[in-house]
Amino acid sequence: MGITAAVRAIVALVILVILAGAGWWITGLRADLAVRENNERQLADAIKQQQAAMLQMQQEQARIAQANAELNGVIRMQNRDLDDMKNRFNTNARGESRNFGATAAAKPQSAERAVNRGTINAYRCLEIASGSPLTDAEKAAKTPQEINRECPSMANPNYQPSAGR
Repeated sequence: MGITAAVRAIVALVILVILAGAGWWITGLRADLAVRENNERQLADAIKQQQAAMLQMQQEQARIAQANAELNGVIRMQNRDLDDMKNRFNTNARGESRNFGATAAAKPQSAERAVNRGTINAYRCLEIASGSPLTDAEKAAKTPQEINRECPSMANPNYQPSAGR
């Protein structure tokens, strides 16, 4: 039992250590594989969440663009009404130039009625711009006699001015 038995024992011990190391290494590989699979699932979930967030952002951008377009339309109508108001004293209903001061001196009561009616209409325009709801009469107005002439686009949504206006 001498040296050969000792060599055999050492060789067996080395083989046993190699097998134990290989088993430990394979166990480590399996653990690494499980971690990587878990990471892959988390990454796939994160990608789905990001895609959903991107879709929601695109939908919100579309809603914002639509609201912006509507707001720009309102601004255009209000600018048109503002231009009409600026020219109110200098032009008559037919669009001809006039001198309101001379008209007011010649017909003070008519001028007073016109200014008072315009002031009442302008106050109503401010109320509407501040969030006051439209009345049924304002919503139903369709003729020039029924509308608020100071801000028809805000106060009278169903009014369609003639092509000459």
